[in-house]
Parts: sequence; C-alpha cells; structure tokens
Amino acid sequence: MPATTSKPELLAKALKLLDKKFPAPNEPVTRPVLEELIYGVCREGCPTAQADATFLHLKKTFFDWNEIRVSTVPEIHEALKGVPNNGPKAQRIVEILQYVFEMYYSFELGDLDKKGLRQAAKQLARFTGVNDFTVAWVTQRSLGGHAIPLDEPTLRVLRRLKVVEGEIDDLEAARGTIEHYIPKTSGFEFTEHIATLAADLCREKQPKCAECPLKSDCPTGQENLAKKADPKPKPKSR
Repeated sequence: MPATTSKPELLAKALKLLDKKFPAPNEPVTRPVLEELIYGVCREGCPTAQADATFLHLKKTFFDWNEIRVSTVPEIHEALKGVPNNGPKAQRIVEILQYVFEMYYSFELGDLDKKGLRQAAKQLARFTGVNDFTVAWVTQRSLGGHAIPLDEPTLRVLRRLKVVEGEIDDLEAARGTIEHYIPKTSGFEFTEHIATLAADLCREKQPKCAECPLKSDCPTGQENLAKKADPKPKPKSR
C-alpha cells in the first residue's frame, strides 16, 4: 500500500473496484431475528450462495426450530454439509436454540430490536453459541445497526491488504476500527463483496492475485506477483 494512501481511502477504492469486478449483491433477505442468528452461524466463513443453500436445506430437513433443538449434533452436522466447520456449527446451533428456549420458552426474539441497538447487541452476545461474527451479522441485517462481521476469510483479505496486521486479541475492537473506516451505507455491500473476493480469488492457498482487481494496491498481491515474475533459480544438482 503506498505511504500516501490511508486505510479508509484504500478500502473505499477497493469497494469501487470490487463493484466493477463482481455483480451487485442481491438485497438482503428479511428474516426474523432468530432465523438471522442461525443463518449467521451458517454464513460465517463462506459466501452467501453457499450459506443460502445450506440454510435452506437445514430448514427443509427439520420440521421446526424445536426439532433441531432436540436433535443430535451429528444429525444437524449432516444437514450442514455445505458449509465449513459444520461440526462446531451444529453444536453452536443446538446451544443457541437451547438457550433461547430456556430463556423465553419460545423461539421468538422479535422484542430484541425494541431494546435499543447497544442493549440488543449486548443481550445477543450473552447467548450460548454466539460469537462476535454472529452478533455483528444480526446487528447489520436485522437490527439496522452499523456492523461489519469479521470471519476468517474477511480477515484474510484485510491482512493481505495490510488493513489488519497480525493476530487479533480483541476481535470486537478490531471490528470497531473497520466500522470506522467503512460507512454504514456501504456495510452490506462491503461484507458481500469481500466474501466473494475471498472465495473466488483471495483464497487461503494459491490465491489468484493476477486476476484480483485489488492487485495494484495489495502488498501481498504485489509480492506474490513479483515472485512469479522473477522466480529464484533452483540450485544445481551435484
């Protein structure tokens, strides 16, 4: 990243380039808060199309949320085959549904958005099975707040761009910084485009830097392309 380019400027430019590279994301589906929470568990670590298919399969496999709650983790794990980390996600979904049932004796969280954004997010964060990504996801999609959900693919892109450096001890604080860089009006679009970029081009292994629209501004991409252009000669065998 050039020294004269600030991180907010870099992300604003990246969003414009991604707009040109990828189709505009579909408008977000309106879901009840609990459904959005479970969907957020499915969505973490994968792009929307993959999460959509898996979430739909989950709902078709079981009669309702209570059946999922009383089902075994292996049964739910089987229904979540399309997403990464489906074993731990199955366990988290059971934990969330069990917590909600014990707290509310129902599967309705419609009153959550009446508590105020900050209080609603704090209440969500106390749910068993919920993490920072799912709190941010529901805040962005159901509660009308400004939040940028950070999963591992998103963090991978941000690390390669040098927007985020090293390991993160406080994910909530890191998210707050990114939210300061990205305006609320661009939050949804940013979340979707970065997920698509991470899945299609900025992969964990063998990233397709030459095809990436951010390659001119990405230090990691520039380094990878330079290595390909000028590979080190192999040592001669004796």
